Amino acid sequence: MKPVRILFIEEDAQDYLNIRQLLDEQTNQLNIDWAPNCDLALKEIRQKHYDVLLLGYNARQAQQKKFLTWLYEYVTIPTIYLTKNHDSVDTEFIRYHTDYLSKEQLSWQQLERSIRYLSDLIALQEREKKFQAIFEKAFEFMGLLKPNGILQEINRTALTLIGSKREAVVGVPFWNTPWATQSKKNQAQTKAAFATAVKGKLAHCEIEVQKPNGQVVALDFSFTPIINAQREIVWILVEGQDVGERRAFEQQLNHSQLHDQLTGLPNRHMFMEHLEPAIMRAKRSQEYRIAVLFLDLDRFRVINSSLGHDMGDWLLMEIAQRLQECLDKTNILARSGGDEFLILLDDMQDLAEAIRLAVTANKVLAGPFSLDGYDIVTSASIGIAYHTNQEEGMELLRDADAAMYRAKAMGKSGYAVFRHGMHNQALSRLQIETYLHQAFEKQSFVLFYQPQTELSTEQLVGIESLIRFRHPQKGLIWSIDYVEVLEDMGIIIPIGEWVLRTACSQFKAWLDVGLPINHVAVNLSAHQFRSKRLVNVVAESLENSGLEPECLELELTERLLSENTDSTIKTLRRFKDMGIRVIMDDFGTGYASLNHLKHFPIDGIKIDRSFISGIISSPADAAITVATIDMAHALGLAVTAEGVETTEQHEFLRDHGCDFAQGYLYAAPMEKTAFLEWSNKIH
Repeated sequence: MKPVRILFIEEDAQDYLNIRQLLDEQTNQLNIDWAPNCDLALKEIRQKHYDVLLLGYNARQAQQKKFLTWLYEYVTIPTIYLTKNHDSVDTEFIRYHTDYLSKEQLSWQQLERSIRYLSDLIALQEREKKFQAIFEKAFEFMGLLKPNGILQEINRTALTLIGSKREAVVGVPFWNTPWATQSKKNQAQTKAAFATAVKGKLAHCEIEVQKPNGQVVALDFSFTPIINAQREIVWILVEGQDVGERRAFEQQLNHSQLHDQLTGLPNRHMFMEHLEPAIMRAKRSQEYRIAVLFLDLDRFRVINSSLGHDMGDWLLMEIAQRLQECLDKTNILARSGGDEFLILLDDMQDLAEAIRLAVTANKVLAGPFSLDGYDIVTSASIGIAYHTNQEEGMELLRDADAAMYRAKAMGKSGYAVFRHGMHNQALSRLQIETYLHQAFEKQSFVLFYQPQTELSTEQLVGIESLIRFRHPQKGLIWSIDYVEVLEDMGIIIPIGEWVLRTACSQFKAWLDVGLPINHVAVNLSAHQFRSKRLVNVVAESLENSGLEPECLELELTERLLSENTDSTIKTLRRFKDMGIRVIMDDFGTGYASLNHLKHFPIDGIKIDRSFISGIISSPADAAITVATIDMAHALGLAVTAEGVETTEQHEFLRDHGCDFAQGYLYAAPMEKTAFLEWSNKIH
């Protein structure tokens, strides 16, 4: 133990000498300086470091109080008040950093114990001061609750944010504060969040508060239990943030993702959100009928190229307005993209109603559109698909699309109703099932690999594994539709496991020969993801191949991740704990909400190729793509663009901060031998 430096402030020199002699006889651990009055003591304290002050009895107590006040405000030195007897202690001194000891009974053991006590006390007070300063100066709502829910402390920011006064809220249960009692919903949510926190768990709730000036503030509260060494909850820290701007941004971004930027109509994704529930209603009741009309404008490309894109955009807006005017409020009009529109006839009487609407639509389009001296005449080829209680949403759209091409083949300004004779869908499905089953039996599936490029460096950083099978006539092919077929056949899980094992083993082999790639991406189907043995299969694939977990990316569809269940989140967290990256594939196809991105433990998103293909030609696709990139980065997610095919697309994505890209511009999917040769060439 190093010597303790003591400043003894005592006007009686004999008392100083007596006490010094007493202490020197008991220990050699002290260095004692003497100051006969408080003024000299101040000079000593400003020039030297002391571990403790001994303050002798002084009749001029007013001077001592002034001295102690200065110490308390500016210096944190343990101060021990030496009295002739305990009865002479001025209790007003207790509020300072002081203890008191009797001169007659003073010993080194007492002094050492007192120093230790005061040092701990000062450290505690300093921590409290720092906490109070942080608490009071924080730029967000902060409050401290007792374990019974009573609001004990609240900072200035909180009072400003909610427009309240301290005396109106301190001492009140949090759920009975003015902002919590504005609505039953607010009160229920704050009470539920506190009930969770008082059990030792982190809790959240979001409420809306109307300030006295009428302004409405959206507050996101977090409740954090503060636990002592005995595992007892002593406080609950409440933090609140004004999330109004975030809400507005989410609403704006959500609107841009679900609406056509040019016409303001719902886009294809929002159309599907209306179509799917309508199909469910139709399946529940035979009396409930729906139909989809697919409109493709005749000669629009000629108009667009001859009169310019500005004229084309104006024409599309005018057409949207005319079509909207001939629809009932229950019907949905959407712009699918380009010169295509969709109409959902919801709860209609019969097929004749859909036909009448098709005729009416072409009548309203037949009237000329006048702009800048031009009279533009247009029409539409319209396909009608009538729900027969079997089709799903995409099937109904495909049927309407097929009928539209039939109408176009019959001549302009016409319509056609879908008939199963328009394509041999059932036969085609049966043939595909046969081919896939043969490929499964003969193990003739093949993995292809498509490079992924880092846009900022234009370096190869990863690959995506893509399955193919040998078609008897078409050779090595694949279609996203085959996934559904394999799921129906019940063989999607073993095939998916084969893909996972093969991709891990092949990638590890490439790493062993020095191939400079960071990761391999493997797609998981919905059935495979829901398999109880998935996590074990992934772990076994990594262990058997020797591949490190951080080298594996698992791609899950946006639709799958939209199933916001506890089991989904639990599985994703297990992958995260293993060190595996999880990517949301096909982002923007209309199933996931922005809320999912916030809550799911994922590492990145892949923007669907349907947006990338239009980023140069379509302002809407470009705007959505840029907004998606910015939003993902704000949430700490990496962004990969799929289907990049042109230099213009590459430059657009790079300039707007997209992280990675893949597509035919860089390389087509390749078998392992071809990929290795290609990789060796570029390196």
